Amino acid sequence: MGCRCYPLWSLAVRSLTKPAMSFNLINPWMLLGLAGLALPVLAHLLSKKKYDVVNWGAMQFLEMGRNTRRKIRLEELLLMLLRMGLIALIAIALARPWASGGMLSSFVSTQARDVVIVIDGSYSMGWEGKAETPHAAAVQWAHDFLETLQPGDSVALLDARDRVRPVIESPTRDFRIVRDALNGLPPPSGTSNLADATARAVQILSRTSNLSREVVVLTDGQARCWRAEDDNLWTRFDDLRKQPTVKPRVWVVDVAQQKSADRTNFGVETLQLSRELTAVDFPVRVTTKVVYSGGKTTATRRVYLEVDGQRIDEKTLSVQLQPGSEGRGERSVEFEYRFASAGSHVIGVTLDDDDLPGDNRSEAAVVVTAALPVLLVDGDPRVEPGQSESHFMRLALTPDANANPLVRATVVKWNEFQPSDLKGAQVVALMNVPRLTDGQVEAISDFVASGGGLFCVLGDKVDKAAYAGNLHAAGNGLLPALPVSIEDDTAEELQGVRVQGASLETSWLKRFRSDRGGDFTKSRFAHWWKTQPVESADEKSGNEDGDDANALFGDDDTQTGLPTASPPLVVARLTTNDPLLVERNYGRGRVLLMTSPVDATDWNTLPAKQDFVVLLHEVVFHLASGRSTRNVDVGLPLVLPVAVDLDSKRYAFFGPSHTVFEAERAGDIEHPAVRLGDTRLPGLYDFRERGDNDEPKRGSSHEYFVVDFDRGESDLNPLEETQRSTLSGDERMTFVATLADLKSKMFTDASQTEFWHLLLLVFLGILIGEVVMTRQLVKGGHMLDEETGEEIASSSDEEDVFVGDDALGREELVR
Repeated sequence: MGCRCYPLWSLAVRSLTKPAMSFNLINPWMLLGLAGLALPVLAHLLSKKKYDVVNWGAMQFLEMGRNTRRKIRLEELLLMLLRMGLIALIAIALARPWASGGMLSSFVSTQARDVVIVIDGSYSMGWEGKAETPHAAAVQWAHDFLETLQPGDSVALLDARDRVRPVIESPTRDFRIVRDALNGLPPPSGTSNLADATARAVQILSRTSNLSREVVVLTDGQARCWRAEDDNLWTRFDDLRKQPTVKPRVWVVDVAQQKSADRTNFGVETLQLSRELTAVDFPVRVTTKVVYSGGKTTATRRVYLEVDGQRIDEKTLSVQLQPGSEGRGERSVEFEYRFASAGSHVIGVTLDDDDLPGDNRSEAAVVVTAALPVLLVDGDPRVEPGQSESHFMRLALTPDANANPLVRATVVKWNEFQPSDLKGAQVVALMNVPRLTDGQVEAISDFVASGGGLFCVLGDKVDKAAYAGNLHAAGNGLLPALPVSIEDDTAEELQGVRVQGASLETSWLKRFRSDRGGDFTKSRFAHWWKTQPVESADEKSGNEDGDDANALFGDDDTQTGLPTASPPLVVARLTTNDPLLVERNYGRGRVLLMTSPVDATDWNTLPAKQDFVVLLHEVVFHLASGRSTRNVDVGLPLVLPVAVDLDSKRYAFFGPSHTVFEAERAGDIEHPAVRLGDTRLPGLYDFRERGDNDEPKRGSSHEYFVVDFDRGESDLNPLEETQRSTLSGDERMTFVATLADLKSKMFTDASQTEFWHLLLLVFLGILIGEVVMTRQLVKGGHMLDEETGEEIASSSDEEDVFVGDDALGREELVR
């Protein structure tokens, strides 16, 4: 930073009003070197070691006087103290002492600084209400700030988003690298967590060496990204900040300087799909919300549906939005679309542009297949086809009269089922299967863990003891619930058992509610299995939150070695409150258990309902979606099954803002896949073959993914005064308005100054004194007579020792 000078006449006056000087050490462990103070003492004691004394004739002429003896002992003591002082100065200098306040702050300071610049990368920084967006203003502000730094200063750079992106993690003194990194920052997108980013900056500074350590946060003054109300979060931050001896200072700059009246905004929430995997001409429903914040009057917005970047004009909606409570209103919208071609597609809901374009679009990836392969394992095969357990489901999925069905279902008898039958299938359905061998269960488990779907339908043939064995496996198996007993509606109070419409809350089942014209809830159930939900591995280990990433992408549980299974979820209940449909994730796949069969028995009337065919299609497409998870949150990896012979080096993930990511090999020999772990930038990703200059090869097929983010930053409310006070309390951080304001406050009377170099200068001075004194003592050397205990001088002390003018004795001594 720049230097400050004061007139000499003002130093005394200023020192009277300054706080008392305080001292501290950067490397206090170096003070252990003070133990070396004992070395000169030991050397002095060892020098007293007794030697054999040989008397000779002229010895009496060399005996010292009392004053000379006292002088020599004083010189020896002073020499020992000088040597001890040298060791002490070296140890203290290596401990790097520093001081703040007092007289030191009155002088010119050239103390080098370590600085971490944190730039808010959330989409609210893309506000276009002024000539320059806050993000562009932050980048320019950082460039100007670099101009004020000295050559010895170092700088790191963090891009604060939902997950912190360390652009330059190790502070560098080459500001050209920092400038290039600033110019290469991707446009603002997603959310930001400034609390985590600031904590990351403090951790970086704990490893640096300069005495002055600064964190400069450049943001738009929005409240949400700070989480000021989370007391535990900021308590942890305070503890982290106090750990190093040199506590970094945190400066927060609002580069937007927006007024509350300028914060009106419209946005689109995350899309909810009825399914991510569908078939040609099979409808996909898209639901979302349009939000309105910061306004005070009614507003009307047009909402558009886009497919692969093309707007579908006939799907345009017009919605009216009210301000709502606390200045926020919202309106739900729904679209339905049928894809005309197979492949990977992107579907989006958009609004007309406003001053904050980052939330005017929401997208999701959809995989469209020509026909979904499903394997039906019939647990009650009959000679008469219409009486078999799988007959109605096969006809519903693959009608004989339809040459191009949405699903291609094949049937195998349960006692003839082989693991090889699973090859090529995406969903397997166990239709009232009595039992399975351990080998069959192992094959199905691997199939589901790698992304397949399992539909387990219970009926009168089920052996509950067998299911409790290898399928349940003490809670570590496939089943989300354990069959307990068969129930019926013979009791008078149970007459007319049906499906609870209120229990159909998941996106793929909502369409079957009676208030939407469905008749699934009118199905009558005379018999069903009562079940007991299993306890997931996460619940057993005490992890209440579970591990979403592991459950989604099939990592093994560290304790059991089995694929991670999520807690069971009841997605449909009967009016008795017993579960009808229970779901769980198992590895990368999904399992759905149905407690009543789907054949033409006296158990229920479901096959006679109009929703029967559509329901079964929804079931199998929902279960198959686990194999191709294309929509994930920030930080979760992208996984794509590929052919065994695919050369991953020829392909890449092309991400937002023209970023290119290498494809990592994943899976195993039987289930090869490619993976991308770095998804800190939200947006659209496309796995394609490489072309020239790291561009997608023209004509290569698309495999789309969408990394989504929290849309909470659509609410542009700024930090309130109470929130600012919370964040700045206990000297946690300081809010500044301009670069000049930051410069004036960064260098204050409490500036910290190292003075180890002064100690080294003193060390050099003492070292010179020690050399001179040692030389003098050598020239006037002496020893101790062992018998008399008197000092005996050497020849160099002859003029001080002899009394009188004994020329002969002097001459003999010289000889």
